[in-house]
Amino acid sequence: MNNDTKTEGRPWSAERAPRRGPRPLTLVVIAIVVVTVAGLLIANLATSGRSDSPAVQTPSASGENKGSGSTSQEAGGELHKKDGVPVGYARTEAGAKAAASNFQAAQSTAKFLADKDARHKVTSVIMAPEAVAQRLKTLDEQTETAMRKLGILQNGRTADGAPLINRQATLAAQVTSFSKDLATVELWTAAVTGVADANSTLPPTSEFNQWNYTLRWVDGDWRAVTITRSAGLVPQATAGQPSSPNSFRELGGDADAAPYAG
Repeated sequence: MNNDTKTEGRPWSAERAPRRGPRPLTLVVIAIVVVTVAGLLIANLATSGRSDSPAVQTPSASGENKGSGSTSQEAGGELHKKDGVPVGYARTEAGAKAAASNFQAAQSTAKFLADKDARHKVTSVIMAPEAVAQRLKTLDEQTETAMRKLGILQNGRTADGAPLINRQATLAAQVTSFSKDLATVELWTAAVTGVADANSTLPPTSEFNQWNYTLRWVDGDWRAVTITRSAGLVPQATAGQPSSPNSFRELGGDADAAPYAG
């Protein structure tokens, strides 16, 4: 492992005002499960629902896009998609940051939460081989419990047709440590999660989180070893009146979300 490891402070872990009361249990469970970004959430966003969006190459250390023939272990390959998730990142800080942001985005969809097969495909792409089994065990247990409580079927809707809303955007991303083999990345994300139904126990609700990614260089690409969640910075609430849950149906499906980070 390279010894010139970079380590930075953790400005997003500074003191904060007291949280605004307890959060609904189901929201907490989903927040832990949603792995989402976020690019920008958001930018994040995408998996099968956005598999037709154009791939964007990750800049190399020199700032230039890699050509189609660049597939070295050092630089990583050309950015392309596997099961709807961008892969093929540069072996640089920028590459690690893009990987974490897109991995978060891939998990930040309604389909990831509601469809077990889709969840398994995405997880197998973004996690390092040794971390896949445990990650799936945890995700399946938490997600299936949350979906059952919300009455969400595999198609991402309730029996009455109300859609599950799961949108998450990465507002900021920083590499806190880096070597050629390991990197840690922190993402600050904003999310809207819930059911677009006035009668739901969890109407669309906003949430701010910090996601902590430990990435390992595996077979010429960055893969996640661990993904953890901690309290993120929470801005003051606006004076605006919350929209009705039913109005969130106008957002459409996952395909309407923003594209992956480049």
